[in-house]
Amino acid sequence: MTTAPVQHRRLLQEYVGSARLMSLSAVDGDGAPALLPLPFHAAFAPDRLMFIAHRERPLVAGLAARPKVAGSIIAGAGRGVTFAGLATAAESPDPVRLAPGEQLYRIDVTEWLLFDEHAYEYRVHPIRA
Repeated sequence: MTTAPVQHRRLLQEYVGSARLMSLSAVDGDGAPALLPLPFHAAFAPDRLMFIAHRERPLVAGLAARPKVAGSIIAGAGRGVTFAGLATAAESPDPVRLAPGEQLYRIDVTEWLLFDEHAYEYRVHPIRA
């Protein structure tokens, strides 16, 4: 596993930290591909993305059997990240804030791909968590 240069980690945290919405892709309960835009919260070291979704949504219905996910986070015009990881149900620190049927999920990110179409030296860089 390679270690990302410090400037790439800094840009990763800047891009992910400035965004509020991710697109998450997984296989639903029937085995079909599913894509869902979601608000999220990010944490680093370890790299994790947290989101809330209704348990019956097609995308999250298949996570127990097939936890591999991928997605993207667009931080601004021409810059952002893609990611891959494993999604699991998580305990909510404040269950009162969840609506009936909602569940908190955690993605343990295993790989990031940083992209910036405006900065040549940062065009595309893989970053392993």
